[in-house]
Amino acid sequence: MILKDTFYTIKALTFEENVLESTISINADHSIYEGHFPNNPVTPGVVQLELVKEILGTHFNKTIQLKTLATSKFLAVLNPVNTPEATFKMTVVEQEDQSLKVSGQLSTAEGVCLKFSGIYQ
Repeated sequence: MILKDTFYTIKALTFEENVLESTISINADHSIYEGHFPNNPVTPGVVQLELVKEILGTHFNKTIQLKTLATSKFLAVLNPVNTPEATFKMTVVEQEDQSLKVSGQLSTAEGVCLKFSGIYQ
């Protein structure tokens, strides 16, 4: 995991009835924000998708890879200065081939930032 414990820390992680929920705290001083953008930090979309993968990997205690991204809609800016905490809520269904069908969203106190669905292995 390339971002865990430097870019973000996990504050809570639960899994019940195929629903994985996680609350994270984002480090607004991380070097990612030096170029994206100085004095106005915006979390890049690719980083948000990496967070999904890493949260899944943490829960399942193994390396997870994105196989197919069916949808991704970035609905609001994820700015860690304004909202340093974010919450993932994902429905995770294991397929016959052991892959994971995942759909969910990333949100902050200000609203939904990302909606996504895909297949992970």
